Amino acid sequence: MQEVSEPQRADAANSLVYEANVRLRDPVYGCMGAISALQQQIQTLQAELNAVRAEILRYKYREAANSIIASTNAALAVSVAELPQAPPTPTPSQTAREAAPPPSVVISSTSSAPALYASPSSTASYSSISNNHIPFFD
Repeated sequence: MQEVSEPQRADAANSLVYEANVRLRDPVYGCMGAISALQQQIQTLQAELNAVRAEILRYKYREAANSIIASTNAALAVSVAELPQAPPTPTPSQTAREAAPPPSVVISSTSSAPALYASPSSTASYSSISNNHIPFFD
C-alpha cells in the first residue's frame, strides 16, 4: 500500500477488499471469473445491438424501396395520363355493320374442311418421361 500514491490508496484498499470477497465466493477463479462473466455479457449485448441495428437498416431499406416504388407509380400514372386517348371500342353490333366483307378463301379440291380441324394423330405418353438427368435429393 505504501507504493501506491496517497490519492489512490482508498481505491486500492477497496479493490483489495472486493477481490478478497470475490475469492471467498469463487475460490478457483476469483476476480477472473467475474471479469469473464462480464465479458460474456458484453459480447451478448453487442450481438443483440448488432441484430437490432440490422433490423433498423432492413426497415429503412424497405421504407425507402416502398417510397421509390410509390414515386415511380405516381410518375407512371402521370405519364399514362398524358398519353393520347385510344378511340372508343366499338360494340359488336357496330362492328358487324361496319366490317368489310370477309376475304374469299379458295379451297383446293385435294383438301377437305374436316382435315383442317382434325385432332393430332398421336398423343403424348407421360410414361416415356425420364428423370435420369434431374438431380433430386443427391
